Amino acid sequence: MGIQINGQTDIISATDGSLTIQGASGNLTGDLTGNVTGNINSSGVSTLGNTVVGGGTTQLVVTGNARITGILTIGTSSITLDGSNNQVNVGTGVTLHHTNGVQVGGNNLHSTVLTVNNINASGVSTFSSGIVVAAGSSAAPSITPTGDSNTGIFFPSADTIAFGEGGVETMRVNSSGELLIGTSTRTANGGVLQVSNGITFPATQSACSDPNTLDDYEVGTFTPVFGIGSGITYAQQLGKYTKIGDRVLFNIFLTWSANSNTGGNASLGGFPYAVTDALSSYGAATFTNNSLSLPAGSYNIVAQISPTQPTIFLFGAVSGGSKSNFPYQNLGGSGEIIMSGQYGASS
Repeated sequence: MGIQINGQTDIISATDGSLTIQGASGNLTGDLTGNVTGNINSSGVSTLGNTVVGGGTTQLVVTGNARITGILTIGTSSITLDGSNNQVNVGTGVTLHHTNGVQVGGNNLHSTVLTVNNINASGVSTFSSGIVVAAGSSAAPSITPTGDSNTGIFFPSADTIAFGEGGVETMRVNSSGELLIGTSTRTANGGVLQVSNGITFPATQSACSDPNTLDDYEVGTFTPVFGIGSGITYAQQLGKYTKIGDRVLFNIFLTWSANSNTGGNASLGGFPYAVTDALSSYGAATFTNNSLSLPAGSYNIVAQISPTQPTIFLFGAVSGGSKSNFPYQNLGGSGEIIMSGQYGASS
């Protein structure tokens, strides 16, 4: 059954509650106004103006290709698809736009370069091909922690990495592989480590068994004393030392104004570090004196540092390479000793 319109045989029929409208050519042309409730099945191209699709769980199903010449808005304007400008906009924070396409998944996000103003990640982000950042400066490093924009890492020149704290450069590794701390200017022919204000070692040595490692340095003073506990009135007791690794270098200036001791073997103590208990760590000392007298049968006075205790013993040198004790009375009633030397120190 059909209805003839304009000399053509058109069909309008109802089957199982649906409405079928078919022209003689198989197409419906013209405008369809008003509300359409139910399904519209089109095997060809359907051109729709402003259309609201609603009802049901799946509101719009397109089996073939679909083209929207305007902007498709999803939700309440939070996601828009803009075909004219090749853009996908998500809220106000994400815009994907590239004429050659943007790929997400197994392929690169961008075929050449992708510029993103901010990336906020709460988890771990993995970048397989590296990250390129701006060079930055000491005042505005290119890599910084949250809330501290003038502290971080920057790149002042080619092949150079620098670190800034509070807007001031504190350290850099230059193109020669030299580590500069507290300065940005290298010393020509200097070492791989260059500092502006010295290196500080801990007060208590952290000993290292590596023979090529310097594990201690210290400069200080001490009070030299004779080994006998009493009977000497000192005028000056000056001692200064420098400890480098396990070696102690010392200088002594010692004067006395009275001495009532006799006998014994004169010795000096008060040194800052214990002596390494090893014959291979014997120290050496040289000195000059005023008013000391030679022991009987000796031709010179020598000083020997004990290998087992931080003590210097005085002896009289005897012909044939032997030595004799140096008794305290040979110091005289007053006198002076100026001495320098070195010894191996225990840690």
